[in-house]
Amino acid sequence: MFKTILIPIGSDEEAGTRIKAGVILGKKFSSHLKGFHAVPTLKSLEQLTPYAYYSYDLYTQIWETQKQKAEEQKKHFLDYMKKNYDDYEWREAQGDFMRSFKLISRSCDLTIISQGEDTYSDVMGSMARFMMESSLPVLAVPSGGLDKKVGTNIMIAWDASAEAARAVHDAMPFLLKAEEVTVVTINEDRKHNCQLDDICSMLKRSGVKAKGVEEGEYPDRSERLLHLAKEWDIDLIVAGAWGHKRLLEIIFGGVTKSLFTNQEIAVLFSH
Repeated sequence: MFKTILIPIGSDEEAGTRIKAGVILGKKFSSHLKGFHAVPTLKSLEQLTPYAYYSYDLYTQIWETQKQKAEEQKKHFLDYMKKNYDDYEWREAQGDFMRSFKLISRSCDLTIISQGEDTYSDVMGSMARFMMESSLPVLAVPSGGLDKKVGTNIMIAWDASAEAARAVHDAMPFLLKAEEVTVVTINEDRKHNCQLDDICSMLKRSGVKAKGVEEGEYPDRSERLLHLAKEWDIDLIVAGAWGHKRLLEIIFGGVTKSLFTNQEIAVLFSH
């Protein structure tokens, strides 16, 4: 079960959306919610600009601003939790954000992140990197927020890859509570058919209300998946992340990129 859920809190506009999503999931799974923020040190700020020289006073000014923002973010998180949820804590670290974020995520069951935009900086950015390196599942939430009935009607994007298999097992807390689970395979041109019998049988033996849908060949799998998700009123997609290299997905397109930037339906990713 998702008994410990991590919520990264930054100065971005989507921080409030992640906090609200955390409360929705916390109530669904009786979870402990952990708000997390990393304050850079002066040394880590200097490492962000290794090829440029800035005065010590400027770095100090930036550092003080970051500390002040951290206090504001902490207050916002704690104030919201006091009004809306009981089981929570605030964690703060100093130094490199990504290193601290990955370390703390590994003692949590699930991390909530925000979906990105279809840009190079988002698809190759810190959250996409975190999805690959944390080793645990993440829930990517659209900017419009998390549906309160999330996990009622679930789609599994299945291609029999290691990433997809891991995502299915990581998503079991959602799958066991779902009213309907549809396992979808969409074969790309010139690829072998992906059978659904085994994965559906495994899920049914575990108590999941699963059915399989084979779509046959389709040139753009991500486009078809999202079309079906909207047609079937899916509120959560479960998918493996980055089965291909991220740069190739940026150049040629790919399922992870499209799902991560869809901004309408929440996606649980595992890599």
